[in-house]
Amino acid sequence: MLQTRLEVRAPQTIEQGSITFLYRPHSDKVRTDDLHDLQRLLILMAPDESAYERLIAVGRKHVPRCARRERFWGFVDMVLTSNDMTAALSGQVLRTRARRLRHLPAAHVFAEGTYAIAIHGNHSHLRWHVEHMARDPIAFQVQVERDADHLLSIANPDPSAWGLDEAPDLQSEIFDDLELHVVIPAPLPSVLQKRFCNKPFTQLDSTDWLDHPGTEIVFAATCLSA
Repeated sequence: MLQTRLEVRAPQTIEQGSITFLYRPHSDKVRTDDLHDLQRLLILMAPDESAYERLIAVGRKHVPRCARRERFWGFVDMVLTSNDMTAALSGQVLRTRARRLRHLPAAHVFAEGTYAIAIHGNHSHLRWHVEHMARDPIAFQVQVERDADHLLSIANPDPSAWGLDEAPDLQSEIFDDLELHVVIPAPLPSVLQKRFCNKPFTQLDSTDWLDHPGTEIVFAATCLSA
């Protein structure tokens, strides 16, 4: 009986791969020490044995430290093949909502490592280990920890679950309009939407959530021993 309980409580890894932390500056400055020059903080996840990579846009300009048990919000911005993702992260000229053409600087890599997503009881963990940190002032400012552990929750895109008549346009409220790849919050397939049971949040129980651009994620920093 004891052996059975231990097996049930043991974390189950459902995905692992390489993780890259990037930022887009407001201009083509290669190095900056001012977070005001940071347009968007990005997390790129490349699962092992998958042809697709996913880009997570972070709603803050730093990643909270696990020791402080802080939270931060992000969303799945793009899910693309490796070649298409490389092109999307390069510098380019885009048309804004106001139909103006603006230059989008290339994203800069400042940390690289590995990650794993594991289900543990009624919650799931995203754990990463940074193997390389660039000598870039922004890396110090953003404060990405070399070893981190975050609980993952998914936010319900249905406004009625939040007591609202319609969903706010969060991306336009928080981000520059230069990178509008998807509307936030975005509707999810019915098979996933039903898992909320009309609640504002649900725990990530599979990586299916992360394969849909527009999925909103809440990262809750915790201890590696949790």
